[in-house]
Amino acid sequence: MRKLSLAGAAACAVMMSARIAAAQTCSITTTAAIPPAQTCTVSSLHSLTIPSLLTLTMSGFTSGTAMTLVAPTTMADFSGGPSIQMATTGPSYTVQANRNWKVQINAAAASFTGPSAKPAGDLSWSTGGAYTPLTTTAVDLSSGTATAGSAPVGILYKTAYNFAADTPGSYSLSVIFTLVAP
Repeated sequence: MRKLSLAGAAACAVMMSARIAAAQTCSITTTAAIPPAQTCTVSSLHSLTIPSLLTLTMSGFTSGTAMTLVAPTTMADFSGGPSIQMATTGPSYTVQANRNWKVQINAAAASFTGPSAKPAGDLSWSTGGAYTPLTTTAVDLSSGTATAGSAPVGILYKTAYNFAADTPGSYSLSVIFTLVAP
């Protein structure tokens, strides 16, 4: 029992001496009756880490985080031929970030799930300019610098339909929006 007590006391003494060694001391000694102005300085290094803070806020889905794409409802929709494109107003997003950022879009799979293989590229997107077919490769939608809140960016969709090639039924495709800190 006595050996354990001595070992504990020795460990405590080592820890205390390490703390004393790490301490900095500053003192002024003078023998003058009115000491001249003197200073004593101790410096220390302070550090911090500022994290990357990024937030992507999506809104405007037709239901929760789902989007219903406009589809033809009658053969009259195909009056111009067997292939058409129908527009859908998609969601919009804003970004908050304390650094440079970009938002990307891609399809989770090469084709819609459904009765037949409808290519993901049948869904095209735009932010107001030309439409780009959706692929599984992430493509930049927009980018910016540090902001407390970006202007909303709206997504527009056009879906290609072909009454001879598209098998009737329900289809779905996961579209991924990614906020990246380049």
